Amino acid sequence: MSLIIKHKAIKGIVFPAFLLSSAFLAGQQETVSDTAKVSTKVIDEVVVIGYGTVKKSDLTGSVSSVSAKELAATPAMNALQALQGRAAGLNIVTASGAPGANANVTIRGGASITQGTEPLYIVDGFQLDNALNVINPNDIESIDVLKGASAIAIYGARGSNGIIVIKTKGGKKGKTIINYNNFTSFDTLSKKLDMMSNAEDYVKYQYEMANLAGRTAQWSNYFDNNLPPETPGFYTGVFNRINERYANAPTLDWQKKMLGGSGLTTNHNFNFSVGTEKTQAFVSYNYNKQDGLLSNFSETRNSLRTNITSELYKGIRVDFNSVFNTNSLNGGGAYSGMKKILLQPISGGTRFSLDQLFNTQTYGDFTALDPSFDTENPFVELQASTSNARTRNFVANTGLEIDFLKNFTFRTAGQYNWRSVKSTSFSDENSRANLTDPTTTGINGKIGNSESYGYQITNTVTYNNTFGDKHKLNALIGQELVYSQSESNNMTLIKFPFPNFGLDDISTATVSDKSTDRSSTSLLSYFGRVTYNYDDRYLLTATVRRDGSSKFGEKNKWGFFPSVAAAWRTSQESFWQNSKINNVINDLKFRVEYGVTGNNDIGNNLFLTTYSITDYPMNNTPGTPAYVTSSNLGNPFLKWEELKSTNIGVDLALFNSRIRLTSEWYNNNVSDMLLQAVLPASSGYSRQYQNIGNMRNRGIEFTLNTINWRSENFRWSTDFNIGHNRSKVLSLERGRDSRTFSVGSNRAGVVTYYATVGEQLGEMYGYVYQGIYTTDDFIQNANGSLTLKDGVVKPATGTPKPGDIKFAADNEAGDQFTRKMVKIGDATPDFIGGISNNFSYKGFDLAVFMKFSVGGDVYNATKHSLSPYALFQNVPSEFGNNFYHLIDPNTGQQTMNLARLKELNPNEDSRLWSLSNTNTQTITYPSSYYVEDGSYLRIAQLTLGYSLPKNFLRDIMVTNARIYVTVNNLATITGYSGFDPEVSAASGVAVTPGYDSSTYPRSRSYVLGINLTF
Repeated sequence: MSLIIKHKAIKGIVFPAFLLSSAFLAGQQETVSDTAKVSTKVIDEVVVIGYGTVKKSDLTGSVSSVSAKELAATPAMNALQALQGRAAGLNIVTASGAPGANANVTIRGGASITQGTEPLYIVDGFQLDNALNVINPNDIESIDVLKGASAIAIYGARGSNGIIVIKTKGGKKGKTIINYNNFTSFDTLSKKLDMMSNAEDYVKYQYEMANLAGRTAQWSNYFDNNLPPETPGFYTGVFNRINERYANAPTLDWQKKMLGGSGLTTNHNFNFSVGTEKTQAFVSYNYNKQDGLLSNFSETRNSLRTNITSELYKGIRVDFNSVFNTNSLNGGGAYSGMKKILLQPISGGTRFSLDQLFNTQTYGDFTALDPSFDTENPFVELQASTSNARTRNFVANTGLEIDFLKNFTFRTAGQYNWRSVKSTSFSDENSRANLTDPTTTGINGKIGNSESYGYQITNTVTYNNTFGDKHKLNALIGQELVYSQSESNNMTLIKFPFPNFGLDDISTATVSDKSTDRSSTSLLSYFGRVTYNYDDRYLLTATVRRDGSSKFGEKNKWGFFPSVAAAWRTSQESFWQNSKINNVINDLKFRVEYGVTGNNDIGNNLFLTTYSITDYPMNNTPGTPAYVTSSNLGNPFLKWEELKSTNIGVDLALFNSRIRLTSEWYNNNVSDMLLQAVLPASSGYSRQYQNIGNMRNRGIEFTLNTINWRSENFRWSTDFNIGHNRSKVLSLERGRDSRTFSVGSNRAGVVTYYATVGEQLGEMYGYVYQGIYTTDDFIQNANGSLTLKDGVVKPATGTPKPGDIKFAADNEAGDQFTRKMVKIGDATPDFIGGISNNFSYKGFDLAVFMKFSVGGDVYNATKHSLSPYALFQNVPSEFGNNFYHLIDPNTGQQTMNLARLKELNPNEDSRLWSLSNTNTQTITYPSSYYVEDGSYLRIAQLTLGYSLPKNFLRDIMVTNARIYVTVNNLATITGYSGFDPEVSAASGVAVTPGYDSSTYPRSRSYVLGINLTF
């Protein structure tokens, strides 16, 4: 039975290409009535590449593009938020949900283990660090993500981590256009963690922990009116007293009190465009303020941009572009103290009312009862310890273009950028620092100032010509200089006698630490590119670049980076044009590219042995300066981390470009990676940076764009992308097959990541959790003692008892746990991507954007830090309602009788560990128990808008008016038990993804907005 497809029969519906493939292959379909031709709009789309543009149809490299329309559909504080999930191969993971939180941005896995993996950002032809955070998203015309060697090799030493090219909006010829956009967002907590909330259960849990720890008196001091444990009947009646006092007692919901309110975000964006035939100008201003869910957390942005282009004379053009923005960030942009909120006592016992428990700094009271208690009152602490970072950026670009001779264009352009950051923090008398160390530290603060500037000068000559209508040649040669310089100074102040004036008066404080730093880098480059197009069928691109960087020693200062790419537009061949298949597949292009790029996103002066000054007492008299070498030995032979990239791509369009599919396969080999090698002690140094590592990233990507329905009043389109990347470590330094990277701490949750030869990055190592020892694992001896049965795994140390944590055996005999680390998780997702559905009906529009990640584990260090290790602290319900009981309620004391323990713990195998002293140590081990599947499908954004009728607007002098409502982070389908599976709390290296440690939760926001055009 064959599938017959008629153009009229489908009435505007286009099915996904994979549903149609069987019919096409069978050759049974009828010819579509209209001859299918590639949409001229799609053909003429322009992609911004290095030092120029190219029509999408002429592209030979791997590039993903995001338009201004897609970005405008996302009400966002910055372009990072708007870009997430919209380009295949681009992975953006924010560190937390806090205002101003940093993000980890990688393209195709990055190209380093220990050095920078951030892509290079090019804005209007110039490098701009952290551009997605700096540029107002309303000013962006398009974003092109350059991924293949042909596109990135033109940037040479800076290209191995991929390029994100941003083109900002400019003025338009014609009448003046004024736009005003505004949105207001109300942010709420999207998810609460399930913590113990019943007072009676909580107090019983606290009693068991205190009794087993030998702190029953301290428990009584807080929960039992300080009744002495020696009191007759104290133990046998303790559970009855708990029931009488706490059965219906109220509790304090710390998550609701701290995060249950609403954060307000307000955005105003104003721009106007004006232009004549010769001169066009664009000016925009943006104000954005976001208040976090936590008090003292907020971010305020201001941005002013101008863009002017003019044709002075025929063949002579100038352009000028400037932006000035300010950013004020309160709270530091992150918050690692969620565990302080979650662990807080939910009952004041017989000592505090709930109001006192919330509003009073009780830290000293709890530490006096249990020194292990380490979580100060978060509400008081947020008022007592404040921080602010004020950033100012100024960037100015200007360029001059001259057409000369015939078909030649000379362009000279320059950029100047300046950045200033002032950061302050202050902790008053109620802060933890003052409470724990009032004599040495006391009331304290920090002041930091940093300033940087840089410039770039680029000169290019372009030749563009067509020979005989079929031969098109474009040649480019250029020279570029990039220079940057930065300096900073920091000061730590302690022992303020009074908090009254804070950092406004530091004359009474003591300076405990101060530091200064100054550095500069420069890059000198020469480059060239040739593109050849024969009859729109055969396309060839070749580039070469030579870079010299100040980051490397004289031996390897210069690098050479070539690339070549070719494409065949099969659909332009006569045999294709004259066949029936052209009625269905109207555009088909095969691409292949290979090239070499480098990575100079490394630290400065690694090729030098650095020195620091210290004090060397002479004759027991201080004051003699001395120079001390660092522990790292300089290496004058350091050279580039080098990426050799291969990319094969296919571009396919069907049904007059109503279905467009791009598929890519890539293989990126990174050699000469910079790693710190361990030196023999005889050298006098401990480590040295060397080019000693090799790794590979290999993957596939698909991008599908479809117009599913198109009629006079209704349109439905879908954009889908998915990417798969797998890394593999090929070699490390001689004699080693693995390197370790530990993250976290014992109480905060620690895990070790391995970079192992033959394996991929992101692998977590620890111990395999196998539940607990149950009564079935023991024999009860006549004297009441317990003996572990034969065949049961022995612990690393000591003798276990029921309720103790059991880890898998790791010795050769398979009968004992020896604390040998094994793989317990893999943080690298199998697939990441996004899908957007856009609907329009008359004046209404609806956009639904979803993003997803399949596979990839998360180490839930938040859960790890919530494990029971101190009295009075709360725990998740998952534990508090299901831990292994060792206390007999009848006696109020511990029992080791196996029969009684079995009665107290029904369904033993499903229970979590007991509160024994042994387990309070064992829970600090990195364990597979805390490793969870991080897969998710998130409805990231849903927007419903309505554009007012034109005839109505004409009367009020408005060209366009649209009102809309948006819900961000509407719902997330995941099995992850933490706040959010999309997390990257670890920083520093690329091998530690998927680590969630007490991070600020992501909010759900409800947005009201309006777009006006005059």
